[in-house]
Order: sequence, then structure tokens, then C-alpha cells
Amino acid sequence: MNTIPVCRRSASRVSSYTTIRALSSTPNPNSKRELKDLTPTDLCYYWDTKPPSPEQLAFADKVFVPSRHSPLKLWSAAKFRTTPMESLEPEVAFLGRSNVGKSSLLNAIMGQEMCWTSSKPGRTREMNAFGIGGTKGGESKVVLLDMPGYGKASRAEWGAEIMKYLQGRKQLRRAFLLIDSMHGIKQTDAEILRLFRHNAIPHQIILSKVDKFLARKVKQMKTGVTPASLERLHLLLQGIKPIVQPGPGASEGPGALGEILTCSAEAHIGPGRSLGIDAVRWSILSAAGIDGSLEGGRLAVKPPAAETSAAII
Repeated sequence: MNTIPVCRRSASRVSSYTTIRALSSTPNPNSKRELKDLTPTDLCYYWDTKPPSPEQLAFADKVFVPSRHSPLKLWSAAKFRTTPMESLEPEVAFLGRSNVGKSSLLNAIMGQEMCWTSSKPGRTREMNAFGIGGTKGGESKVVLLDMPGYGKASRAEWGAEIMKYLQGRKQLRRAFLLIDSMHGIKQTDAEILRLFRHNAIPHQIILSKVDKFLARKVKQMKTGVTPASLERLHLLLQGIKPIVQPGPGASEGPGALGEILTCSAEAHIGPGRSLGIDAVRWSILSAAGIDGSLEGGRLAVKPPAAETSAAII
């Protein structure tokens, strides 16, 4: 039997080369990831819903592209009884503590400076409605409500008017509650969640200022996010889940929608784009029943349906 002579030295070189190549192709568990490369699965927590696909995120961004007819300031009201009752567009409301950065977030969502921002909390003193996705001679696809903040810099009577709106507004599809990711759920936030459940108001949680949670300093954020920081974020979201969606025996009503979003209006990841905003936009459209399909050449809007803690709109 003929044998093929093997050069031990050559074989050793091949083995060493293969080992080095394998090590170089193995991902470094400590390597950072750029903000623009983070997906909703990295930043958010979905357990009753599915993460949006890249196509769905692109569709949501397209709907929110500013134009001559979108976004538009539709109305302001200090009392529920003065809100326009004849409007038919689906509405979503944004609530949060007076220092949570709600106005900045809404500006990032709308892609334009529509809400007045200030370094002093509590500057929003009325309910302000903004129409999104409108065309010439056409109604808006969805209306965003900027509600007065609650907490230290708020007024007690605003809370009563906000609850009147949330309970009595037939066009309301979902209330988005903003929580500061650095401070977590405060007592006033927990009380709002209890009122949501007690009155069966469909609601969802969004953690704002997540860039400050992922990196303590701006310089650190510029170089990317470490896997350890993302893991710490996921642990935070998992810890919040039982609070926002308690079990049937521990709650007097339906809990929040089964997804927790995170975002930052200040962390820019490209022209006109901020961290996590596209996922928030998709959730707004989902709440309004807009899924990107077409009927008769127009965007299809599903009829309103009651949300439960496990519902996917």
C-alpha cells in the first residue's frame, strides 16, 4: 500500500494557521456595538408581541416623515369638555412624570420640533393634539396627544382632567406611559398604572433616556455599547415586567401590553433618527390598527378592539 509522505513542519503550520483563523473569527464577548446597529430585540422586551421586522420599522418611519401636512398641531385643551368630539382619527396619549422628557421624545417621534421643551419640568399645561400622516385634503392617520406631566411640578387638577379624557375618549387606542430608565417606576407611576388597570385603559410602558442607562458618559456612548450594558438593560426590563403586567390574582384589571420599549430622543444614530424611535413609531401605528397593508389604494386601518395584557393589535 502506497503512502503519501507528510511534512510534519507543513502540517504544524497548517494547524497553527487554522487555530489562529478560528480564534479571529470568534466574536469577542467584550466587543462594543454601535448604536445604529442595535435592533428592537437588543433594546426592548417582547413577550406577548413580536418584535417589528426591518420592513415594518421602515414603513413606520415613512409614515412619520415630516411634510407640509404632517405633523400638524390640531388643537389644545385644558379641560376634557373642550376637546373636539367630532374627530374620528385614532388617538394615542403620552403621559409621564413632569421631568421624564416627554416633549423631547414626541419631537423625535414626529421628526420635527412641535412640542415646547424646557429645562424646567412641568411646562406642558394643556392637552395638545398633533396629527400624523395627513395628506392634502385628507385626515391624519393617527393623532398623538401630549398630556400635562404629573409629579412634583404638576397641578393636582390636571390628573382629574387626564383621567376624564382617558376614560371618556372613544377614539383613544392606547396610553403610553413614559418611565425614566435611570429612576425606574416611582410611586406616582405605580398609581397611574393602577388607575389604568382599574379603568381597563389600554396602556404600554416606554423607558426614556435609555442612553444614560447604557453608558454613564457621552464619550462612552460614542464608542458603542458593551454586551454587559445590554444584559443589564434586559435584567431591568425583566424586573419591571411583573409590575406592569401583574398576574390575574394580583391585579384588579388588565395589565400593560406585553412589550416594554426603550428609546432616547438625545442619542442620534443618523440623519433624523434617534435611538429606539422607530420601534415606538411602529407601536403607535399598531395601536391605531395601521399595519401597512393597502385597501383600495389607501392604508388599511383595523377597527378598534379591546386590548388585553396578551393582545397584539
